[in-house]
Amino acid sequence: MVLTNEQIEEKINKQSEQIDQIDHELKEVIDKVNTQSTQINKIDTILEFQEKSAQQINSLDQRMSGVENTLKSIESTLQSINTRVESQQQSIQNLEKTMNKIDGRLDGQKDTMQKIPDLIEKVGELKNWRQVVIILMTALLTWYLRGVNLKP
Repeated sequence: MVLTNEQIEEKINKQSEQIDQIDHELKEVIDKVNTQSTQINKIDTILEFQEKSAQQINSLDQRMSGVENTLKSIESTLQSINTRVESQQQSIQNLEKTMNKIDGRLDGQKDTMQKIPDLIEKVGELKNWRQVVIILMTALLTWYLRGVNLKP
């Protein structure tokens, strides 16, 4: 079978068209592969971001646990302080009751205390009378011991 130039050209054109078509299909496949590669890279980037995010979330969870523990500690401390404050308030109320009793006693003794300066003055007067009496008794005793003589 011998082929003519036209037939050969036709076959060459057909094969060239097939090669062009295959080339075009290969370019499409390469474009699809490149697109998929880009998408895979994006997915890898997203996965890396998700892993970093998961690590950060775990870190935040640990921090939150620490904060929760600190808050629990603060709450227990506040409860302890509240208990102490209530105890102090009770003590203050008891002291106020005691002070009121003392104030009542002092008010009752106020009249007596106001009379003390008068009593001191009267005691002072009594001391003077006592001295006068002692001098008179000494004089009488001396006079008697001398022999009840009015002569010096």
